[in-house]
Order: sequence, then structure tokens, then C-alpha cells
Amino acid sequence: MSATPSPAKAEDQPPELIVTAQRREQRLQDVGLAVSILTGDDLARQRVESINDLVAQVPGLQATPSPNDTPVFILRGVGFYETSVAAYPDVAVYLDQTPLTLPAFTKLTMFDLDRVEVLKGPQGTLFGNNATGGAINLVAARPQNVFGAQVSATAGRFGRAELDGHVTGPLTQNLTARLAIKAVDTGDWQRSTTRPDTLGATRTAAGRLLLDWQASDRLKVSLDLNGWVDQSDPEAPQLARMTTPADLQAAIGASGPTGTITADFALLHVAPAPANPRAADWNAGNRPFADNRLAQAALTTSWDAGTDLRLTAITSYVHYRMHNATEGDGTALADLDIVSDRAQASSFFQELRLSSIDEHDRLRWVAGAGLDRTQVYEAVDLVFPAASTGSIQGFSADTYDSHQTMSNEALFASLEYDVLPRLTLHGGARYTWALRRTVNGSYQTPGYVEPFAGSPGLTGLINTLWSSALTPLFCPGQSFTLIPPGGSVSVNTATCSAGLYRGRLPESNLSWRGGIDLHLSRDWLAYANIAKGWKNGSYPTISAPVFDQYQPVTQESLLAYEAGVKGRLGTLATLEASAFYDDYRNKQVRAKTVNPIFGIIDQLVNVPRSRILGAEAQATIRPAKGLRIDLSATWLDTRIEQYDGIIGDTMVNGLLYAVRAPFAGADLPFAPHWQARAAVDYSTRLTRRLSGFVGGSLAAQTGSYASLVGTAQDRADTTLPGHAVLDLHAGVETAQGWRVTLWGKNVGNRFYLTNAGRAYDTIIRYAGRPAEYGITVTRSWR
Repeated sequence: MSATPSPAKAEDQPPELIVTAQRREQRLQDVGLAVSILTGDDLARQRVESINDLVAQVPGLQATPSPNDTPVFILRGVGFYETSVAAYPDVAVYLDQTPLTLPAFTKLTMFDLDRVEVLKGPQGTLFGNNATGGAINLVAARPQNVFGAQVSATAGRFGRAELDGHVTGPLTQNLTARLAIKAVDTGDWQRSTTRPDTLGATRTAAGRLLLDWQASDRLKVSLDLNGWVDQSDPEAPQLARMTTPADLQAAIGASGPTGTITADFALLHVAPAPANPRAADWNAGNRPFADNRLAQAALTTSWDAGTDLRLTAITSYVHYRMHNATEGDGTALADLDIVSDRAQASSFFQELRLSSIDEHDRLRWVAGAGLDRTQVYEAVDLVFPAASTGSIQGFSADTYDSHQTMSNEALFASLEYDVLPRLTLHGGARYTWALRRTVNGSYQTPGYVEPFAGSPGLTGLINTLWSSALTPLFCPGQSFTLIPPGGSVSVNTATCSAGLYRGRLPESNLSWRGGIDLHLSRDWLAYANIAKGWKNGSYPTISAPVFDQYQPVTQESLLAYEAGVKGRLGTLATLEASAFYDDYRNKQVRAKTVNPIFGIIDQLVNVPRSRILGAEAQATIRPAKGLRIDLSATWLDTRIEQYDGIIGDTMVNGLLYAVRAPFAGADLPFAPHWQARAAVDYSTRLTRRLSGFVGGSLAAQTGSYASLVGTAQDRADTTLPGHAVLDLHAGVETAQGWRVTLWGKNVGNRFYLTNAGRAYDTIIRYAGRPAEYGITVTRSWR
């Protein structure tokens, strides 16, 4: 399949879609799973440039930005909103069968692809123990044994200048290669609400070199080399409202515990941002920026050891480096700014598997073993001199870091057996041993000068509080060991001393799947599955005054039941529909805890029980020559069944304590009840050598929430209203390989939200991008 759109294809008989959802090539109609496919043509026509763009193409999928500029993916309501680099996802992403272990690795991988496969429901049997919600397979366009090349240039709104292309062909008789590159440079798309300033430039470059060597009739070796650089501006949030009460200044008085307050209480009078996708604000002194880089090498060797036995070995290594600064509070003040977020991450993956070859055998199977080793170091500098917290406590900056190592070892097997010519039973299992270690600390920021007169700084404040009031309350009979300069200020209440938190989380689990496929005909399949998936536990990367805040979430599980039908009506249509029920245990969420001094702060928690009920359908219809209609929809009904969470704090004898309430009946975050998409594409021959095409797509969804909702105020602050976004494209293509496309995204300039939440003194929200339009000129040589 081509990685670029070919409008004339809509006139032809629809191609037989081939997928690798079960780690081997199969017709889509033969795979008893819910799978959404986007070919290279689809991706280019709809300008899908990142996994975030897939949301408009795949109902059930959600992706959201975060304050740390790390992506978060949610599929059918299953996701883990944790923004640290070391957090495993609930939706695994693979590039050519190699895992992109951490969400940060996935940012610039969506170019020069043959197709994208979105596998829904637990995929742990073949794709590992961090695919509770599903898996996204990115399949790169492979080298060809004949010469081919393409180059595209794009100009668009906000000064967009984009160049991408590829060249492929044989290097020797048995060695083929493909080189693909993509570079994007744009101007700013966000505008400050308080001054003449802009933000939002895109500066990215990515490349991929693929080499396929057919060493013999039985031995094939493939080498993938990928890399990218991202120096784009992280998105700044909008201010939705202030959480600071109007009488805060009077309540605190003119001075705080350490002297005169100099914090800027203009925060009390900052106006919310208008409902405009371009409106935002940020601290000009801590302007958001990014300098993130990734390099990957993957080697895949396939050897046919016999007439029906294949040995496959996959080895991959990824190195990632991140340095960015992000706006946290949505104002021009330094109320909550991440002025530096540095991370280094590396991941090694090895898999060996044996499989049968002949697809016509009654028994088809695959078995193997895999391991991965991932290391992440992340350090964050946070400043908040304008925040009420800093004003009250007398400090306004802190630094925290985390060094985490994760290892996973697994054995897996999967098989299919044709009981009857039209009846197939299939099943599989994966047993995983996992170990995560962490070393965490929180510190007074080196070299930072507090703006408050007489401030003791963070270290001095912790020493003062624990040397006097706190020690008798939390570790009676002991004395507090003073924190030396530069030491971690996180206190272990068991020893009444501060230092580094060291944690070790060993876990093991068994993912499994069983199902039945009934082949109603060659082109129609009915299926039913039951599957159990697991996601490893995790430690947070946060600022923590006490060790309790560093406690991990343990592994979560999902038991999924699903039944569906899929098939095609000749050349007229392909159809797929399914219904599912998920029993969700120990869901991992980033929620809140209460510190007696500092109040509500972040912590990872497990939600004991939730459930998800849903149905989805998708269809591609070709009612006339050159006309294609795509329709798809997902319905979800999610509910928390057991969880008591923190909804606030209360003061008792000078200390703060948590106020809890049951969350039973609340929706899961980022799980709209309805998502739907409709797309129409039409192409026709204008002259003997010229074809024309026109098309558009409308993606819509109902409202959802960006976090767990425990109160009416939570509901108001974290609601993501429903919306619909329209994209359009039109152009011409010549028989000589030229194509000109006019395109527009969000052409109605619809204002909609992708995330919202609390940032101490402010409620912030992230807006979707405004209307964008441009022209793309492509030249192909085939």
C-alpha cells in the first residue's frame, strides 16, 4: 500500500486489507478482533501526522496533552493519566513489531507508513502487559525492489513550511532500501491574552532508513533506523477560573509566617481566557520551550527452519533525551511554572518466537519469550512565587527527581485450531515477571533566591516544622535529624528523618485470551472473545514532603468480554460491529492526598472496581464509481463501582486533614458516551490525463470529564464539552505523478477542549488547535 493518497483507487475494487494483529499477516475479515485500519492513503488524505490526529479517525480513541508535554492515550475509556516520562501506558504503541515502550517515544513516528492498526481490548497475550486498553501498530512502508520516490512540499496557515518524501529501490540483487524524511516549521498559533506575545511554533525533523536483506530463500534480515528532533513550543493552557478565594489576602493578612508577603496577588483579579482556540497566557520570563530527541535501531531476523516452522528474532534499542519548560497555571504570572524538565530514557527489547507458516493448516500457532529493560531519569524544577501556597509557607520553588528502572520478562503462546472448516477456536497466554525500582527525592532548588523577605527556603522550613510541631505528632519519642544543605527534604515518618525514597515493586501476572470464530462465508466472520489483560504498577515522579506520597500504584487488570461480526458485501461495502463489557480492577489514576501542612497534593492511587459497557460499528461504502463513504461510531457507558476519594481538606487543631467521599457512579475520565465519524471522498477523471478529487470528514463526540468527578465543582472544572470538527480537502492529480491538494482542518474554527484540571490556584484547560489550511504539492516517480 502506498503511503500517499491515490484518488483513483476509489474507482477500483476495494483492496484486500492485510493486518498483523496476531503477529502474522492475515486478511482483516479473518481476524476475530475489533480492529480499525487506516492505510497510508487514508493517513495522507486526512493529514494524520501524530497519534493525537488519530482521535478524529478512530472512534473510541482519545489522546490528550499534559502539563509535562508528555502524551496520554485512552482507548474505550481505558487509560492512565500520568504525565511523568517513566509511566507505562494502557495503550501500547508498536512500530514494525518493536514496542515504543513509553508514550514520549511516540511523538514523531507517524510518517511514511503503510498502515496503522488500532487493536481494541486487552492485547497482552501477544503485545505485552501494558496493553490493557489495546495496541496501536504502526507499520512502516517497506523498501521495494524497483525504484520509487516521492517528495511533497506544503505551505499553510501560521507560516507552515513542510517537506517530506522518500526514495526506495534495490541496492544489490538481494538488498533493498527505503529512506524517508519529514521536516516541519511553523510560526506561532497561540496569542497571549494580556500582552502582544505569541507561542506555539512547530520545529520538527524526523528520518527513517529501512534495509531489507533477503540473504537466502529462508533467511530475511530487516534493519530499521529511526530518529527525530522536536523543538516545538509546548502548548500553553488557558485560564478557566481562579481557585483562590477572593478574601485570601485578608485571611492571610499583610505578612506570612516568615515575613512580609511579596507575592503578586493580581492573581485574584486575572480574567479567564475567552472561548477562543488561540487565546492563552504564559509567563514571559519562563517561556515554554522544548528540545527533545530520539534515536532507535531495530533488527528483525526471520528464518524458515523447515517447511512449517519459522524463527523470528527482534532486537531493539531506543534512546530518548528530553529538556523542556512548560506553562502550568495559564496566567502571565509565575503561579506554577515548570522552568526545566530534563529526562534521559533508554529501552532495550528482545523477542524470540517460533511460529507455524502454513495458513491452511488446521493448527496455527506462535510461541516465544521476550524481555525488555527500561531506565528513566527525570528531574523537574518548579517555581511558583505568585502562588498562594508560596506566600503562606514562605518558599516558592522546589526541585524533584526520579530514577526508575523497569524490567519485564515473559513467556507467551497463542494458537488457532479449525475444529470444522468454518469453526475456529483460538486462545493464548502470556506470563510476565516484572520489577520496577525507583529512587526519588525532593530538594530546595539550587541557586534559587526566594522573593520573600526572611524566607528560610524549603529546607529551612521543613527543618523548622519537624524540629518543633510535627515530630511529636507523627513520630513521638523521636528526634528529627536536620536536613543538610542540598539534601532531599522528603521525610520518612518511620525514622523521623529526611532523605531519598527507595522503592522496589515486584509483580507477576498471567494475561490470557480465548475465543471462537465462525466463518459464515469467505467474507463474513462472527466472533466472541474473553480476555484478561494487565498493566504494571508505577511510581510517581512528584514533589513529596513525606515518603507516603511516593507509594506506588499496583498493577491493574481488565477482564473483557466481546462479540462481533465483520465482513464485506462484494465491492459495495465492508462492515464491522461489536459489543463489549469490561470488568476493570485497580484502575491506576493520578489523584490527590492531603499533607497536614501543605494541603492537597498529588499521589497515585488505585480505583478498586470499575466497569465499561460499550458497542461500536464501522462501515466503508462504495455506492458508485469513485465515491467512498466511511462511517464509524462508538458508544460507551463507564462507571466507577467502588472508590472513596479525596474531595477537599479541613483544618483541625492547626493541621489539614482529608475530606473523603464515595465516587461510585462517576464516569471514567476521557470516556465520552458517543464518538462518531463520517467521511466522504469522491474522485473522477477530468480528462485523459487529469483526475480530480474532493472529500471531507466530520468527527464528533459528546462531553466527558478530564478527571474523576467527586463534587459538583469537579464536574464544572473538568468537563470537556461535546464538539464536532470538520476537515476538507480537494485537488487534482496527473498521470505523470503530480498532485496538488488544498486542505483545511477544523475549517469551522470550532473551539473545543482536550484537557482540563486544577493547578493549585487556577483551573486550566487545553484547547484544540484552531482552523488550519494550506496547499500540498506532490511529485511521485514509480
